[in-house]
Amino acid sequence: MSKIMGYTELKALMEEKLPRKRFIHSLGVAETAMTLAVRFGLDVDGALIAGMYHDAYRYISKDEALSEVRRYGIFIYKEEEENENLLHAPIAAYHMRDDVGPVPLSYVKAVRFHTLGSPEMGRLGAAVYIADYSEPGRKHLDEEERKRIYSHESLEEMVGYIIEKQNEYFRKEGIRNASITDELYSFLARGGRFED
Repeated sequence: MSKIMGYTELKALMEEKLPRKRFIHSLGVAETAMTLAVRFGLDVDGALIAGMYHDAYRYISKDEALSEVRRYGIFIYKEEEENENLLHAPIAAYHMRDDVGPVPLSYVKAVRFHTLGSPEMGRLGAAVYIADYSEPGRKHLDEEERKRIYSHESLEEMVGYIIEKQNEYFRKEGIRNASITDELYSFLARGGRFED
């Protein structure tokens, strides 16, 4: 594919490919990421495309995903290997340029790191990460909490706040956070800034 698929075409493709509930979530992520892109001067097309595409491989089986990891030499984190609900991110990132066209690396990183985050995810990746957590269809948040997230002045502050909230929940549930997410939180705590 020599040309990047437009958002309208990608949206139609994802509507066919994904179950209705997952498609509505992807639509919410795309629209929320776009709003953040406008606010922070990011690539609006990138926000829409990465947001719509991020869960394209959400329903790949663990066996199939691990087979692709081995076949194509895709790097995955230990937590992704252990939790099949996380494997879709590296698989989607790997296939994105075949499926969507020659997108910039920032789009691929946004898809790759939308679940666990990374200091390397970039500003567009931060927008998609925030949108995936906070889009209007997410039932674990009420409107007050959404406003609290969006009241922060930077993408870094928003991501740090989200990780803190996830950590509170994980502690209650006895879940250990992913090492890359801990690394991201430390990076932000030291004043790290996302790069384009």
